[in-house]
Amino acid sequence: MKRSAPHIVCFAPYTDWSIHSARQVTILNALRRRGCSVSYITCDGVFSDCDLYQQATAGPGHRPADACSFCQARVATKLAGWGMPFRWLSRWLTSEDRAAASKWVQSLKPLAYPGARYPDARHGSWPIGDWVKSSVHRHFRHNTLDLTDPRVAAVYGSYLFSGALAAMGLDRLFAEETPDAQLLFNGRMGVTRVALELAKPRGIRTICEERGYVAGRITLFDNVNCLDFTSLGELWADWRDVPLTAEETHEIGQVLTDRWHGRSKDVSAYSAGLGATANAIAALGLDPARPTWALYPSSLDEASEIDTSNEPFESQYAWIDATVAFVAARPNLQLVIRIHPNAGSRKSLGQNDQDLAYFEALATRLPANVRLVPSASTFGSYDLARAAALGLIWRSTIGLEMAAMGATVVRVGAGPLCHAHFMQSPATPAGYHDILLEHASRKPGHDIATAIQAWRFAHTFFFRWSMPFPLVRQPKWYVGEMNYTDATALAPGKDATLDHICRVFMERRPLFNPAPERSADVAAAEAGAIAARIAPYRSGFAATM
Repeated sequence: MKRSAPHIVCFAPYTDWSIHSARQVTILNALRRRGCSVSYITCDGVFSDCDLYQQATAGPGHRPADACSFCQARVATKLAGWGMPFRWLSRWLTSEDRAAASKWVQSLKPLAYPGARYPDARHGSWPIGDWVKSSVHRHFRHNTLDLTDPRVAAVYGSYLFSGALAAMGLDRLFAEETPDAQLLFNGRMGVTRVALELAKPRGIRTICEERGYVAGRITLFDNVNCLDFTSLGELWADWRDVPLTAEETHEIGQVLTDRWHGRSKDVSAYSAGLGATANAIAALGLDPARPTWALYPSSLDEASEIDTSNEPFESQYAWIDATVAFVAARPNLQLVIRIHPNAGSRKSLGQNDQDLAYFEALATRLPANVRLVPSASTFGSYDLARAAALGLIWRSTIGLEMAAMGATVVRVGAGPLCHAHFMQSPATPAGYHDILLEHASRKPGHDIATAIQAWRFAHTFFFRWSMPFPLVRQPKWYVGEMNYTDATALAPGKDATLDHICRVFMERRPLFNPAPERSADVAAAEAGAIAARIAPYRSGFAATM
């Protein structure tokens, strides 16, 4: 018999991450008010490793013996207070499942872990090794996994065991409840990736949620994990020729200004704000008469799921080496490499030992016209961006912020900025060399047309790609608190974002609405407003060159 309203499953193993669970519960309770049925499934200590307790990301090196008990108690209390019925995942698991998962892992050689597939009589096999890999990268904050290291192999094996259990339990859950849709946190981390992938062949539409890049906003992903930027590219293609209104220009201008001046509260804003740019550059011993190029590596360990097939270099390290070699042969240029603050600074979530080791070795072989700014340095990355004649980035969003100042930026890596057409992007190492040759003989300058496109892209990236979610407060980047006192706040017509999300689930609506048409007068006002906002940063550039 056909349902009158959809049934939605929410697999939420990390309910203790309350910025996500508070939003999920709000959405689910709103769907319940509209006649939908929902199932909230959380973890009762079935996994041998957990993304909440990772070695290199501020968690302990291993879970305390009572970690799961305390977590379950907190989760049960939280969900009871929020009025959300729930069940534990172990309802769909047996002791035989644990034995089978353990036997499977023990049968594998560590070098085979990434390609490991768990056999299933009905589905053939599940590629658990691929699905949990992202969590292993993040566990150690390693860009590459050395499976000859017993410590790395042991952790990978543990995530394989947990992934296999998640697959068995969720497969039974989906078969039993035949949900129409799934609400899921991020879809990247091992067991959430399992939930995303198992839903696809069943035709279960999964909406993954993640934090926005601006506090108080939520980003949704349709049947893909949070590192898939296809929807951003589609959104940008629709909006790139649409000028910003005065309100939108002010809105994104405030975000950019806050980031440039170190006032942003977002966890992804690592860099110190602008100071005395000339003094900062002088502190590096640079010659103001020679052009300075700024190179910003990215923090890659959490992004192992990003499609790198179109990246021109085999690694970020190879790109840096090629850039250093180019500049070494041209003493009229100066290069500053600003190691990403998330590699190992006071603000970083743990440290990436592989990156730090590479840069430590690089420091011993740098030519005289190249400077290296350590990850832990308080040197202002935006001072460098303001003063540089050219910006070179792998994936880092500071490239977008630099372009928003009107500067020229070359992007090499994949990621969200692969859709930013106003940045130069080589297809091969030879193409990159040619771009550098072009800029080595070009007089530094700024371009208002580039700035306008960067501001439009920034507004798409920070605002259109996400939605405001005022029903949940965000006192810290990882904390969510209900911002309403009773369930009437979730009724239709009370909150536009919640209404839209419910329609996505109930009516299979698309996540984003089409762009409108705007007049030439709006475009003229946009250009004037952006030129005025970036004038101080452009003059700062001229003064330092």
